[in-house]
Amino acid sequence: DVSTDVCPIMVIKVRKAAGRPNTNAIKLPTTKSPTQWHHVLLPFVAGLLHLQVFYYATQSIIPRFLPEQLMFINDTTTTAVLSTETVMNEWYRLDRAVFIAYMFDLVCCYLKVLPFSRCNSSKDIIGHHVPTLILALPLAIPLWANISSADPIALSILNGEDSDFRNRVIDSFSLASGFAYVSSLNEVIMCFQRVEMTLGGVTKFRDIPMMDNHLFTSRGVIGFELMYKLCFFWGMSILACKACCGLDKCLYDAITAPEDYDEPIWKTAMTIYSSPSVLRGVLFRAFSVVMYPSMGARCLKKIKQFLKEGKVF
Repeated sequence: DVSTDVCPIMVIKVRKAAGRPNTNAIKLPTTKSPTQWHHVLLPFVAGLLHLQVFYYATQSIIPRFLPEQLMFINDTTTTAVLSTETVMNEWYRLDRAVFIAYMFDLVCCYLKVLPFSRCNSSKDIIGHHVPTLILALPLAIPLWANISSADPIALSILNGEDSDFRNRVIDSFSLASGFAYVSSLNEVIMCFQRVEMTLGGVTKFRDIPMMDNHLFTSRGVIGFELMYKLCFFWGMSILACKACCGLDKCLYDAITAPEDYDEPIWKTAMTIYSSPSVLRGVLFRAFSVVMYPSMGARCLKKIKQFLKEGKVF
């Protein structure tokens, strides 16, 4: 009869439908419950440490980059009146803050806590921090520690009598370091976003809309974070590279200044690029040229998606 002819076919169709993956299924947010408070405390402390880096970075930039436009800057903060020891202490203070913040991030990774909201793997943090810790920061030690035997050319200018060359070295190195590390504001935001995400029971950035309360995870802050990140990739990093080139040029001018200087250009270049402080700038420029254009393009894509759909993954 009809029932015996139709039912097997219906059963087969149902079974096939049940075995077929449902591509329109709703993705539930990835949550972690109950709240583990070290997943809140560690990112919060990391955010404060990166905030300290941002503060010291801006202190390296503002008196030299916008001295005439800012009325609260007085004559006591200009390079010309600062002692070499005071400037070296400023450089040390910034590098020390970077070292502490980056090491704390690595400790968080060791404890299986991701301090940044957009990172899904500790490999991303390790890959960014370790080169800075083992290459960039050590190369600056001879300069702020005043070890003449390790960086004779730069320190001979800093400790020399020519104030013009001295001021140019100070301004160039300070601006290069400041613009390179001013990106820490982005880390600050991501750390505090991670705190909110953990308190909201969310572990993935894409699940932020599922949260009830938003401050650093609000649409306005996320939009600011993306715009600031783009400004760094395609703006402030270029200013840092320009300052690095200014340091190279200053050393070249100082070396070739004597009237009786007649060394070949290749030997002059070897003298300049044997300076650890200059090598630090070379590493930053190489990283900027290789990485920042594509990172800025990805950030721009996220901004377009953010403005169009209101979602950022």
